[in-house]
Amino acid sequence: MSAVRIACIIGLTLSAGAAGADDAASLARAGGRVVSPADVGQWLLALLIVLAVFFLAAWLLRKTGGFGISAKGPLAVVAGLPLGVREKLVLVRVGEKQLLLGVSNGRIDKLLELEGDQRLFLGAADTADTAPFAKKLLEVLQGRVG
Repeated sequence: MSAVRIACIIGLTLSAGAAGADDAASLARAGGRVVSPADVGQWLLALLIVLAVFFLAAWLLRKTGGFGISAKGPLAVVAGLPLGVREKLVLVRVGEKQLLLGVSNGRIDKLLELEGDQRLFLGAADTADTAPFAKKLLEVLQGRVG
């Protein structure tokens, strides 16, 4: 019984393949377009260009630190300094304190805690609020364009 099933499957496969070849031949005769190797080459080239742009954008975001996180909350990264491939110093504002953290592969150490007059970059949060672009954007969003 299994030999009969195999023969039926082979017969159906061959007839479907022949019908497909007839359809392609009739399409070519009717002036229809069949996918050519040049088309596949164009598709691959377009795919490579899109992937290259994607990886370039990802690389640029990684090098520039990505999109900046708003520093208006009680917790914010004030500054960062890469020391090596996987090590960096990060200055974090926590409320009224600043913490200097050493960040390495799988480990974060508090190196220094700054309070009061010892804090660094005290005017850095204020300059972001008074930037001309930020003011203009706020005016546009509030509908006071003038």
